[in-house]
Amino acid sequence: METFRTKLGQVERLLLDANVFCGHGYLSPHDEAVALLLGAAGLGPDQDQSLLGLPFPPEAVAQLDSWVKERCVGRKPIAYILGEAYLGGCRFLSDERALIPRSPIAHLLLDELSSWWTADLPPGTIVEVCCGGGNLGILAAQVFPEAQVWLADLDGSALSLALDNVALHRLSSRVGCYRGDLLGAIAPESIDLIIANPPYVSAQEMEALPPEYGHEPAVALLADEDGTRLARHLMQQAAKTLRPGGLMVLEVGETMWEMEARFPKVPFLWLDLPHGGDGVTAMRAQELRDWSAAGIL
Repeated sequence: METFRTKLGQVERLLLDANVFCGHGYLSPHDEAVALLLGAAGLGPDQDQSLLGLPFPPEAVAQLDSWVKERCVGRKPIAYILGEAYLGGCRFLSDERALIPRSPIAHLLLDELSSWWTADLPPGTIVEVCCGGGNLGILAAQVFPEAQVWLADLDGSALSLALDNVALHRLSSRVGCYRGDLLGAIAPESIDLIIANPPYVSAQEMEALPPEYGHEPAVALLADEDGTRLARHLMQQAAKTLRPGGLMVLEVGETMWEMEARFPKVPFLWLDLPHGGDGVTAMRAQELRDWSAAGIL
């Protein structure tokens, strides 16, 4: 009878031979193989090394083979195969309704925004814009247990997944969802913290992405020609909707270079993220208002 160790080696070799792209929550084919084995066997992620010597359940072989085929041939990301993803140590439901959770903003939230949040009190009202499955807003609600959090997205399918995740984490008393275009429905000076990870991939970049990205909703990835339009609107709207002392954390990925070219007078501060990731900046309410008043946004 095959053990978990022998099965793990077989699956990892298949993933390596298929040259799968590991950019959706897993760092390597080894990590993906572990996730597939545990999922097929009905086991959670918190297993120790002793499992490797145990027999792999025969009744799980057919499921494992099917999932490996989906991954290697169909190039379907692991999160969509298993129906779940982990971010910041939390489990989220994940399917084709929204992007797979992977934003580096999660680590900033878990650090309670460190030196970036300087007000005496923690944020009381938080909005996650372009929320997808709502993972960042839900993490914020857990980090700031007194806060009221709103998850906003224009895509109704994404919001339905966000609602499922709110229910999963039993946060419906503090986390609500609304369908809207960015911050257009938000009253002036009513928000303490804005978390924003809008679509920022240009059409040219989309064509060059690995096939795994083709399973994700294009509306959540594809922005305008250079990927800066939504970010620009967010900065303009945040200047109005943030309370004094408020903060917006914005992620634009590799589009950071286009942002600097499009807004040469904005002194973007791109955060050094210890767990990796590019194109994340923090903007204070007064800075945004000053830039808006000067007409440079």
